[in-house]
Amino acid sequence: MSLGQFITKRRKRLHLTQEQLADKIHVSKSAIAKWETDGGIPDRDNFYRLGEALGVSVNDLHHIIESPDLDEIDLEVNITAEVISTLESYGYKVIRPGEKEEE
Repeated sequence: MSLGQFITKRRKRLHLTQEQLADKIHVSKSAIAKWETDGGIPDRDNFYRLGEALGVSVNDLHHIIESPDLDEIDLEVNITAEVISTLESYGYKVIRPGEKEEE
């Protein structure tokens, strides 16, 4: 799986459009489209913001670039109810898959 394929799958798993992901990391929608079609890779700063927005580590993203032939990469967000409860107790808003963010 290429980095572009990973970005696309992860973005869709998080129910984000290209435009929403672009807004989260302060780039253009066309930059996201370029990365998703393997037309380039993000620069260092965008790479870190991309990892944060997708909920994966920069090391995971580097691993995908270094080993693009991986068949299985876990795209699931695996957070237990206990972790969610702890995050919410610290004031974080947890948006579960399928939920819409309140405005």
